[in-house]
Amino acid sequence: MKKTLTLAAALVASAAFAQVSVTYKVDITDYLGAGNTLGANGMRVGGNFADQGATTGGNAMVNWSPSDANSAMTDEGNNIWSITVDYPASAVGALHYYKFVNNDWGTNEGTSASSTIATDSCGVDDGAGNINRTITVPAANAAFLYCFDACMQCDGTSPNLSIEKNETVALTVSPNPTTGAVSMEFSARAAGVAGVNVVNILGQSVMSFERAVEAGVNTLNADLNVANGTYFVEVTVDGAKSVKRVVVAH
Repeated sequence: MKKTLTLAAALVASAAFAQVSVTYKVDITDYLGAGNTLGANGMRVGGNFADQGATTGGNAMVNWSPSDANSAMTDEGNNIWSITVDYPASAVGALHYYKFVNNDWGTNEGTSASSTIATDSCGVDDGAGNINRTITVPAANAAFLYCFDACMQCDGTSPNLSIEKNETVALTVSPNPTTGAVSMEFSARAAGVAGVNVVNILGQSVMSFERAVEAGVNTLNADLNVANGTYFVEVTVDGAKSVKRVVVAH
């Protein structure tokens, strides 16, 4: 009986630490440059955090309440604000809705005509005119940096900070934008296998395959049979990776 109780206690303790952390960052440089002013309470988040059992700093988060103390983001400097949210294992795979908020409701994302959250497919209209970002809670820790009211970073690069951006494989993808068919040209140091992975702006893989390659310049053709939107084509050869952004518009 003693061994059974000890094992049960160990399982409970293990479950208590089974969580995933997602760091959300927002860059408000362009937002301020457009003449907007940062509110006295700084940047906040609003979303269905309580529905997901989310916490931050060990404190429970509430639903759709940017004025709550646990919805406050941290000023990292250079107009970038962040918050790290911890999700329980039970939330992995769930569709989570959220948005960045300046000070409080009324100066939140999705209210400007220039917002591209819904049109660029990183968010949805809830049917009542509210534009909310979406994320499928990942199975591993992740970090994202978005430009306010946009699906990308302010320089147009991927918001997924876990995507490597080394250019050790010289890669071009054309045409871009594309209706689906693309040609990927890159160089390989030696004959081997190239791994191609296509990810969406949330960092989710939507297509992957491998092809044999020769030393020197190689060209691979593929049909990106995916929904309209912005994607990132990752090509890895012998451990060297390059990533290129591509827009699909059927």
